[in-house]
Amino acid sequence: MNHLPWEPDYSDRIMIIAPHPDDEVLAAGGVIAKVLKSSNPSNLRVIIATNGDGSYATAFLHGSHFPSKENFQRQAIIRQRESLNALTSLGMKDSHTHFFGFPDRGLTALWKGHWDHEHPYRSSTTGYKSSTQAVNSPVLPYTKASLEKLFENELLEFRPTIIIMPHPDDNHSDHSTLAGFVLLSVRPYIEAHHSPPLLFAYWMWQQEKPWQTGARPHDLTSFYSQADSARKPDLHLMLNPEIQAQKTRALQHYSSQKIAAGKIFRDTFSRMYESFTPLYLTLNYD
Repeated sequence: MNHLPWEPDYSDRIMIIAPHPDDEVLAAGGVIAKVLKSSNPSNLRVIIATNGDGSYATAFLHGSHFPSKENFQRQAIIRQRESLNALTSLGMKDSHTHFFGFPDRGLTALWKGHWDHEHPYRSSTTGYKSSTQAVNSPVLPYTKASLEKLFENELLEFRPTIIIMPHPDDNHSDHSTLAGFVLLSVRPYIEAHHSPPLLFAYWMWQQEKPWQTGARPHDLTSFYSQADSARKPDLHLMLNPEIQAQKTRALQHYSSQKIAAGKIFRDTFSRMYESFTPLYLTLNYD
């Protein structure tokens, strides 16, 4: 596949959006390390939409071996701390990472929008109906409107020039649905006469399908031009040995995921680049 070299510029304001704790470093740990070596730390923000509290494999392997609500709630705290430790090892401050605390494996249900503030979605694992375990982010009920509001606030406050996000066609439903929420939020942000950020999408589950994540939404194609995105070459950020070693050390902090997501981690350890697909918004719609 054709690709072009890419390097972040010192003036870029980069927002990295991850569905679960670990996706941010797996996808863009090299970006984070490079930005923090050459730019103002305030030019970087990481948003993690869920706490990864819906993984039964992680709960069994690193919890009490019993899928209780308390076990999944503890799993959320463990995975938040893993991300903060990993990002700290790359040079980030905790205050620049925002955990929305929305339901793992529940984003597609929110996308369908059958819940309101009086009757929010309830997580099947933690039992929560609101983002009780959010960090650096407000506690809101689990509704589509709440998640849209969070992204609206982040865009207006941070004003990114680049958004690194999941690919809408990723096989994991949380990844593809989160991409939908990003695209949905960027449209009105641009239409309010703000400078459009560049959208760089990463793949996590491209060839394989994860276990029991539910169906992903099929109505995302109206948000971006698939033809334009397919025609343009992917962007590759090459990782020099120092940056690769720094990223590898950061990934060691995700001890709860070394079995549950072992293949993805092994593939990432051996890859000397990070790859992103530019997405092109479709702004003319009814």
